[in-house]
Amino acid sequence: MLKRILGLFKGKKNSGGDRQDKPRLSFSGNFKKNEELLREVFRDCGDVKTKEVTIPALGGRRAILRYVEGLINTDTLHRDILAKLLERGKEAKDIGELVAAGEVTVTADAWQYAADVLMGRVGIIVQGENRAHLIEAKDWPKRTVEEPLQERLIRGPREGFIEVVQDNLALVRRRLPDPNLKVIMFEVGRRSKTKVAMLYIEDVCNLDTAREIAKRIRAIDIDNLLESGCLEELIIERTWSPFPQMLQTERPDKVAAGLTQGKVALITDGSCFVALAPASFNDFIQVPADYYMDYLSGTIARAIRFTGLFMGTTLVAAYVAVLSFHYEIVPTNIVVFIAETRAGVPFDPLTEALLLEFSSEILREASIRLPGPIGPTLGIVGALILGQAAVAAHLVSPIMLVLVALTFILSSIIPNYEASTAVRYLRFPLILAAGFL
Repeated sequence: MLKRILGLFKGKKNSGGDRQDKPRLSFSGNFKKNEELLREVFRDCGDVKTKEVTIPALGGRRAILRYVEGLINTDTLHRDILAKLLERGKEAKDIGELVAAGEVTVTADAWQYAADVLMGRVGIIVQGENRAHLIEAKDWPKRTVEEPLQERLIRGPREGFIEVVQDNLALVRRRLPDPNLKVIMFEVGRRSKTKVAMLYIEDVCNLDTAREIAKRIRAIDIDNLLESGCLEELIIERTWSPFPQMLQTERPDKVAAGLTQGKVALITDGSCFVALAPASFNDFIQVPADYYMDYLSGTIARAIRFTGLFMGTTLVAAYVAVLSFHYEIVPTNIVVFIAETRAGVPFDPLTEALLLEFSSEILREASIRLPGPIGPTLGIVGALILGQAAVAAHLVSPIMLVLVALTFILSSIIPNYEASTAVRYLRFPLILAAGFL
């Protein structure tokens, strides 16, 4: 009974409630009816432009072109499509023989026609045909390839992924011109039709892992896929874990290195982050610069990160535990010094640590959300002026303030932002355990 109830709940969740698939709309040989059908499909879509032409090469038959302004290359439209369709003096059997643009596909489904037009293709309906031609002419607005913001290196390439899946694929393929590098494309999202590319090296990767990831991607039933983080959440198993289970990176060289190690890469259209799976905890500590310098320097850098990770997680909790229960293990002169600094502080060590940690997280979130010129100013005001004022008013002790500030800095030593966030949040249960256990 319990399995049946859970199965019903799962089925209802995947089906999206009362949503139903759209019925299939097929084109007919009647040009007028096809035009009325498409006019209804694109009703109130002001960005969809329509142009009617007469094609001499097809015996003077009429045709209607539709495209989305801003998603296509206007030079391709006028030079390689319209100019070829209006050219006189030659004959052709269909549109594919006339245009000089990119890939030309054919469909008899009006919904598929509409989806392709809204994704940057030019759709053509010809009089007397019960199908439509779709011509590739995409030219989406996008930013140029530039240095990643979160994973900057002193030594290494300065290229980072952008939000277009085709360009990201090119950045990886340029680094791995290997025919064993396989690329499988998916469409995720009933409405968004988001392109997702799965990459793996066939003779290096565990093919069972690649098949399992592909199976989970095909099983996704969602209206809109916005970012690679949403894709990760939909295909992982342990959703309650604060630690990331896939390595998200902006660097093509890091993805190329992960692929040669047997990992699977997932590139999501609309996101500048690429997910690598499976990922171990050591992957979140390493950076590509560790391999671009000598062995000794890279090893020392990784050791410093691991030490900073341990200190940033346990330093405040250990201080709270020592002051609350185990002060006898501290030398007498240090105990006296700590007692003098805590004179007049109204809070116990546990409450004081929680207040300061919570205030530091609020300061971090506020500095991220504020505009660029104001963020550094807020950090200076919050960290220096307010901290000094709190110590002068005997609200907090200077040693606790120094330790919280140190852990605030140490939490940023982890190169991966998701792992750094998980470590930061891990401090709170450790502090609570140190104060009560």
